[in-house]
Amino acid sequence: MSGPIREARHQDHHHHILYDPDLVPDPSVSLFEPKHWAARDELTAVDAGRGSAWFIGPAAQPWVLRHYRRGGLPGKLIRDHYWHNSNALSRPWREFRISARLFSQGLPVPRPVAACLTRHGLTDTGALITCRIPKARSLSDRLCDGDMDETAWQAVGTVVGQFHAEQVWHADLNVANLLCDAQDHWHLIDLDRARIRAGRYWAAGNLKRLRRSVDKLLANNPQAALSAQGWTTMLGAYRAAVA
Repeated sequence: MSGPIREARHQDHHHHILYDPDLVPDPSVSLFEPKHWAARDELTAVDAGRGSAWFIGPAAQPWVLRHYRRGGLPGKLIRDHYWHNSNALSRPWREFRISARLFSQGLPVPRPVAACLTRHGLTDTGALITCRIPKARSLSDRLCDGDMDETAWQAVGTVVGQFHAEQVWHADLNVANLLCDAQDHWHLIDLDRARIRAGRYWAAGNLKRLRRSVDKLLANNPQAALSAQGWTTMLGAYRAAVA
């Protein structure tokens, strides 16, 4: 089990930072600016769908910096601003805190480093830094590479079951948000809308969402393949993990 993550706050005019003092003793807004890391020659831009994300930091302590972006129709009109409600309800605050909670419980999520919320009158922009999962490959990548045997599907079912056993509902369980490291350990990312929910009525919907994501990938990528037994193996491992 991982130890508890300490939480501290830093406020600099309209910038509000939530951080783990064990990883960032003296945070500043510059940590959340790609140009800061580029000037240190410690930045590599990466594609993150509709958002913006970068690998940052020295090789000995690699992090991921992500700026929150809106999706759907709102994202076409307002790229990265969200109506301000409160710090606690903002996307970076929620993701930092649930990630810290799950990491401290020993669940395989990226360790949160720091979150930043910047006020712009009635709106906010936000960013999050997490520890990087070394040599990570997504379920999407593995499917496209034909690298998902029965053992891998069993591991996916086990990790999804571990989260559901702890009542963790993931708002967007898909092939991009399940990452496998170099030791074949699976992790769940993109937790800003994840919630701890009572009961288990929501679990089937989570699994259906993942299956839709798999089917969409297969339909759009002829080289991707799902073995006849793969999904069945995943479900069996999932049921054992939540039992």
